[in-house]
Amino acid sequence: MSADSSGVYLPTSDPTVYESTEFANAGWYDEGQHGGALAALIGGHMEMVETIVPMQATRFTLELFRVVPLVPLTLKTRIVRQGKRIQVTAVSVFGAGVEVAQALVQRLRIEEIGLPDGATEEPNRLPGPEGLPLIDVDSWGHGPEGKVMFHRNCIEVREIEGGFHLPGPGSIWMRLDMPIIADQENSALQKALVIADFCNGVSRPSLAPDWVFMNPDLTVNLNRLPVGDWVALKAESAYAATGRGIATGTLWDLHRFLGRSTQTLYVDRINGRLSD
Repeated sequence: MSADSSGVYLPTSDPTVYESTEFANAGWYDEGQHGGALAALIGGHMEMVETIVPMQATRFTLELFRVVPLVPLTLKTRIVRQGKRIQVTAVSVFGAGVEVAQALVQRLRIEEIGLPDGATEEPNRLPGPEGLPLIDVDSWGHGPEGKVMFHRNCIEVREIEGGFHLPGPGSIWMRLDMPIIADQENSALQKALVIADFCNGVSRPSLAPDWVFMNPDLTVNLNRLPVGDWVALKAESAYAATGRGIATGTLWDLHRFLGRSTQTLYVDRINGRLSD
């Protein structure tokens, strides 16, 4: 693990290997990676895969098999389907020789063709971030004080309604303050994927400190990519007594609707089983 502050991940001489820095830390573990950071790394890596025609990501699905350690990560990419309308790419993530996660990314051709009669794009009616107070991220979200973590050191947050310290539903604006991959500008897709992973945190229906609500997966459907640095998330969660839950949210930029995010939740009392 590196303490380099030039990015959440550092590229290496091998284009498939990225060194994890302490800024990839999540708050749930002593040393384990934040799902939003990992999703953005995979998304940025996937965008380097060539397409036959101009395409954009329309669906991103991430399966988290286990806690992702703060070690160099190897991303193995395979094109599942290559076409002029649809491309599907699979990305397997390995840490310390073990497959820790897998993602499937669908991209569709992008072309300005207009809208059919009666169809419109939904404008954003949320209050903008500039008129909202800046959140003190030093105490925002889960995790001990003083520890370097992705959600406290790499993003700026402005709460619209609710938030991590209030029961959900909730809505926030967020923007990245650090490159996901050092020396590379954050892409629009990476900005969307980061905030999409915060559904469960900003919308938890209970603030009971002895409960966890972790997501072993993340699915993001995008109608378009965000314009600008700020992305908003409006989210809600529902739990079942069987130890599961679902968190869902809508994504917005300053102008219009972007897409939706869904997380399956593992709900349980804190009992030392977080390493599974």
